[in-house]
Amino acid sequence: MAYADIGDIASGAVISETYLDQIRANFQAGVPDIFTTKGDIAVATAADTAARLAVGADDATLVPDASTATGLAWQIQPAARVYNNAAIDPVPGGWVTLTFNTERFDTNAMHSTSTNTGRLTVPTGGDGIYLIGAHVEFDYSGNTTGALVCGVRILLNGTTVIGQDYRTLATQSSLGIDMTVGCTTLYNLAATNYVEVQAFTQGDVNVLATAAYSPEFWAIWQRRP
Repeated sequence: MAYADIGDIASGAVISETYLDQIRANFQAGVPDIFTTKGDIAVATAADTAARLAVGADDATLVPDASTATGLAWQIQPAARVYNNAAIDPVPGGWVTLTFNTERFDTNAMHSTSTNTGRLTVPTGGDGIYLIGAHVEFDYSGNTTGALVCGVRILLNGTTVIGQDYRTLATQSSLGIDMTVGCTTLYNLAATNYVEVQAFTQGDVNVLATAAYSPEFWAIWQRRP
């Protein structure tokens, strides 16, 4: 038989209702008293010491964080995948930022379909390592002048290239197939950082709108930095 505390009662004795009331009163005056909001939790900060950890944002995950007073933190995990449902005709000879007018998913408002539609932006509280990638299909039928170079790159904050790939697009009379260029990278991003995907075409070649994979752009939170 287990008792509430060693020495409180004799072996085989019945715990009195008064004693149980005292236990309940002590509990009510302890841990529950630190709660203020639905979803708050109690976290040990030292031996026999508890502190309130406020409820996190919707869909946030509780993660260890030694830098905080409680040793824990709520971490949002943003994820977005966007695409354009129409072909894009980039100006040849330079890098052109692609725009995206539709969202497959966007958990934390990383993307806008009305402002800076080419960007995926890290929200407040979303710091971490992200998997970032894009697929872009180039139309071979627009290439009648010979083999042309096409490329895709991922740009951070409008200036820094953090991923890049090139391919050679054959003429229509050669393979007769469109070419998809993909680019993927892992990168540590902080709140307000934004990434874009750019396309390069050596000639007048369209970026095709192809169901489920072109042009598509995504950024998915992976872990804390």
